[in-house]
Amino acid sequence: NIYLGRVQNVLSSMEAAFIDIGTGRNAVLYAGEMNWHSPHLHTKSRRIESALKAGDQIMVQVIKDPLGHKGARLTNRISFAGRYLVYFPGGTTAGISRKLPEPERKRLKNILADVIPGEGGAITRPAAESVSEEQIAADVERLHKQWEHIEKEEQQARERKGSKPITLYEEPNMLVKVVRDLFNEDFSELVVEGAKSWKIVRDYVGRIAPELKDR
Repeated sequence: NIYLGRVQNVLSSMEAAFIDIGTGRNAVLYAGEMNWHSPHLHTKSRRIESALKAGDQIMVQVIKDPLGHKGARLTNRISFAGRYLVYFPGGTTAGISRKLPEPERKRLKNILADVIPGEGGAITRPAAESVSEEQIAADVERLHKQWEHIEKEEQQARERKGSKPITLYEEPNMLVKVVRDLFNEDFSELVVEGAKSWKIVRDYVGRIAPELKDR
């Protein structure tokens, strides 16, 4: 999930900031997970205690859920998992799955250069093998629109008085994640129980991977 959180305090000894994300327990953001190009920092000096102050609002994404008495782990480098790639709207990361053969890696590298907008970056997933440029471009476009919507929500939240943490984006439920991450041409059939679950899967596959609808 992605939140516009509020900085509670910054500990230079830990090189970390504790962030209220509205879930009842502060989450932790380490300096190594900062996006130092973010426009809302006090300094770009790469020292978290200089970049953030108590009361600041900061966009963060959960990378590790709370466990026991430990709060969630956060990153300030936002990413979105698609069917064929992981999209980094504010980063220049470009990676191709090492599970793919070299000619395919080269083809995908060229495609990414054409379809990733502006400052963005991406890491392709093994599912991208042999997939057309149009399908990959559609994946990127969908994720980029999601990002633009979140940026708009963030801007509106920053303009409102008060800095209460808000949820900007929630990861899809487990059903969609399983279909997104696992269901591909290797499977001859996907059995879905329940009308509601069936509708979720049908709509998602119809939108993202229509070639798999008959399975």
